[in-house]
Amino acid sequence: MEHIFDISRGDVWFSGSDIGWVVGHSFIVYGPLIRGATSVLFEGKPTVPHTGTLWRVVEQLKVKAIYLAPTAVRILKKEDYEGE
Repeated sequence: MEHIFDISRGDVWFSGSDIGWVVGHSFIVYGPLIRGATSVLFEGKPTVPHTGTLWRVVEQLKVKAIYLAPTAVRILKKEDYEGE
């Protein structure tokens, strides 16, 4: 995964965080906007309707970098530890 400052114009940036968090507005709106990247916002549990939902979206949209809340990472590890 890349750091937000490694994205550039035309890249696709995925954020599954809450825009209301202290880092939300920076990592979801301002950072990608300043870098000229496309920002994908994802709302909901990343394992619904199944554990591959998040990765399907990432693959379909050709996401270069992802920002997830720690809670989302823990859910993914718990529900689909092997990444299947």
